[in-house]
Amino acid sequence: MSMNSLSKQDAEFAREQLATGCKTMERMLHGLLDSKGRIAEEVHAIRKLGKSLRGGFALFRLQKSAAREVQAIGRLLSEPRDAVSRLNTWHKLAWEGDASAAILGLLEQQTHSAARRPPEATVEWCAARMTEAAKKLLEQPTTDLAEQATLGLKNLHKQLAKRCRRLDHRGEEDFHDARKALKAYLGAISYLPEGLITLDPKMTELAELLGDENDLATLSAWIEGHGFTQDFEPYLWVKVTERRLKLQKKAIRDAAQMVIGNVGAGTKLDF
Repeated sequence: MSMNSLSKQDAEFAREQLATGCKTMERMLHGLLDSKGRIAEEVHAIRKLGKSLRGGFALFRLQKSAAREVQAIGRLLSEPRDAVSRLNTWHKLAWEGDASAAILGLLEQQTHSAARRPPEATVEWCAARMTEAAKKLLEQPTTDLAEQATLGLKNLHKQLAKRCRRLDHRGEEDFHDARKALKAYLGAISYLPEGLITLDPKMTELAELLGDENDLATLSAWIEGHGFTQDFEPYLWVKVTERRLKLQKKAIRDAAQMVIGNVGAGTKLDF
């Protein structure tokens, strides 16, 4: 499939939308200091916007500079949301065994502990990272903005296709990498003019499947790290493995049927 070029107007529109997103992120970060006790939800919204911004920066080929600033924010603020995610994933797993009450109790305790406001110094550091990311975007020359955005979109498209095709290898990192590539692609095109690229509904479904699979992988690491190994709790791991395999099979099937849109065109991912 040939890649059609983005116009100068398309690129300038995306750049303006991305700059606005940076300002929104700064406001949301400072809002953590006045939080009314919904830290996990607010951090979730911040990290969700951050993933979108990283895709937007990748559109302008700033993934090694501005996007890394945003990535650092997400990692630093990850614990409140990760604690909630682990608890929700545990409930979905619905496993009942000798250790279930012990695991649930610890997950709930960590959720409560993580629901505190981050220190002011932490928030200010994150806000400074966001300011630096926005600065790198605005410092980019506008003379070749359309060319940069076209190349960026092409690279995101290529990376997504490559990662999705690797899903049938069934490696744990393959699912994680596909999720990151999909998030980056969806984030990037969200800043382009509406209707420029048509999204296959399976993209959203695949993102949710890969998200659920990643949540189970994260919970698995936490469970094992807290001593509930396969030797110690074999029936728990049977449940986890069955659930993950089910999600992985559906993700592989959906990826094979998915069409990745481009400017005026689209391509199916044939395995």
